[in-house]
Amino acid sequence: NAVYEKVMKTLGIKAGETTQDGRFSLDLVRCVGACGLAPVIVIDKDTYGRSTPEKVATLLNKYA
Repeated sequence: NAVYEKVMKTLGIKAGETTQDGRFSLDLVRCVGACGLAPVIVIDKDTYGRSTPEKVATLLNKYA
C-alpha cells in the first residue's frame, strides 16, 4: 500500500517499531472499523480516512 510505504519512509520505521524519539509507533492492521474510509491513518485518538501518500507528511507534522 502506497500510504503505508510513505509512512514507513517518512518515519524511518517498519510495522512493530517505534521512532527513536518515542513519538510514533507503526502498526499495520486490517480494520479499524472504518472500512468505507480506507485507507485510514489513526494518530492518538484521531482517525483520518481516505488517506493518500501526499497527505502523510502533513498529518504527521501536526503531531511532531
